[in-house]
Amino acid sequence: MQIGSIDKSNLAKTDDEFLELVKSDVDWIARSADDVRQLREAQYGPFGKLPEDDFREFVDSLKFNGGGVATGSYRPLMSSLTLTELFEVFECFGMSQELSLEAKEQKCVNHGTENAECVSSVFNFCIACRPI
Repeated sequence: MQIGSIDKSNLAKTDDEFLELVKSDVDWIARSADDVRQLREAQYGPFGKLPEDDFREFVDSLKFNGGGVATGSYRPLMSSLTLTELFEVFECFGMSQELSLEAKEQKCVNHGTENAECVSSVFNFCIACRPI
């Protein structure tokens, strides 16, 4: 993963744009839990200010699909990050503010299967949980 400032004009604004971004070979989005750990080690954005337990809980909640984040819980971020910083976390996955707002309050059930679907769930997000 290439760590550096994110050009917000490249962030996905729709589900389709997100899927295209994930399928592309761009190297600036976090595509795995290891990528997220690299961001923390580099003290990039809000990841460096999270308490270790909250960071670990957040990373452990993440599920990836087809080279991008699919679902997870942002609850562990709530006590340490501002709203702006929460959006910065989603930007690291390639999501614009608009798309991250659409994805929040949803959780994936049956992740990674043809029967996967996003259902209403507080403090969770779901964007692309069906097989890509």
